[in-house]
Amino acid sequence: MDRTRIIIDTDIGDDVDDALSLALALVSPEIELCGITTVYKNVGMRSALACAILKVFGSYGKIPVLPGYSQPIRYHVDDSIVPHQCRNLPEDACVSGKPREAVDFIIQSVADDPDTVIVAIGPMTNIGMAVKLAPDIMRKARIVAMGGAFTAVYPEYNIMCDPEAADIMINSGADISMIGLDVTTKCVLTKEDEALIAQQKSEEGRYLAGLSSIWLETSKSKKITLHDPLTVAYLIKPGLLSMRREPLRIELEGTFTRGLTAVCRTPFRQREPYPDSVVNIADDVDSSGMRDLLFSRVFGI
Repeated sequence: MDRTRIIIDTDIGDDVDDALSLALALVSPEIELCGITTVYKNVGMRSALACAILKVFGSYGKIPVLPGYSQPIRYHVDDSIVPHQCRNLPEDACVSGKPREAVDFIIQSVADDPDTVIVAIGPMTNIGMAVKLAPDIMRKARIVAMGGAFTAVYPEYNIMCDPEAADIMINSGADISMIGLDVTTKCVLTKEDEALIAQQKSEEGRYLAGLSSIWLETSKSKKITLHDPLTVAYLIKPGLLSMRREPLRIELEGTFTRGLTAVCRTPFRQREPYPDSVVNIADDVDSSGMRDLLFSRVFGI
């Protein structure tokens, strides 16, 4: 079986969906996870959580974990706060490293094998910096990103956290597929699903159940939405999503719209597409198929 080589670039530690994405990649024979880079705010503790999950799944030491950029390109954020899902990790678990090392890893991985897919499930700072440092290499990259809200008039979180980085990525000329809130919000676990996760007996299942419990306790939504796992699932079963090609821009200003993903097409006139910013956008999803894939692969249900 041909395996898809991927790097997961993640802000793991807040929503549980990053951890579920990592788990899905680790247990799927179609996927070869060749590295994890972390991004946004406390990347040291985010990396520690990624390492903890690798240990539980028996992959620690086999897959590099590199902390990337904690700060967005344009403004400052507090990167000392420990993410909720990292609260049970010892303080000395924090992984140290220079952001440039994570970015260089991304660049070198694409240079060595352009078929390597960058799975972006956090703010796009690391990817934007990679494009700035090595535009010719990153133009050859394939990127599958969770980000955007293409039929909404509000910005999505990953884009909003670093719109400049997302804009750099969009204009890189890379092969980009974006999976946004238009489809991810259709993939919400039921209370029965949550109960099945809570009843897990395996070490892996119990660890993920613990992270899920923290998310349900601390989040405003009080629900698990499969935003990020859709990126990995798309690489395993592309038929789960229907895609369309659209010229896209990122709003960088605006009092209320900074970070908005703007599709540059209207019913009244067709604008000339920006040559380097036409991307694949997910516009529908097999939500039951997504749920079944996750539960069968990760939880054995």
